Amino acid sequence: EEEERPFRCEVCGRGYKHAGSLVNHRQSHTTGLFRCGLCHKAFGNLMALKNHRRGHGERRRHRCGLCHK
Repeated sequence: EEEERPFRCEVCGRGYKHAGSLVNHRQSHTTGLFRCGLCHKAFGNLMALKNHRRGHGERRRHRCGLCHK
């Protein structure tokens, strides 16, 4: 498995196939890195913040060509 996941987190030892995935994971060890500008709630990663913002009415950039969502 180490050969399949050569990029290791120096904090928790978790392995990743791609360096970019490790960079994203490292941010999870820093609490409050991504903060909502409307309610100031903090999130450990950017995707969690983006999902949260939808609750404030922020629209998605892309729409489905079939259902228009």
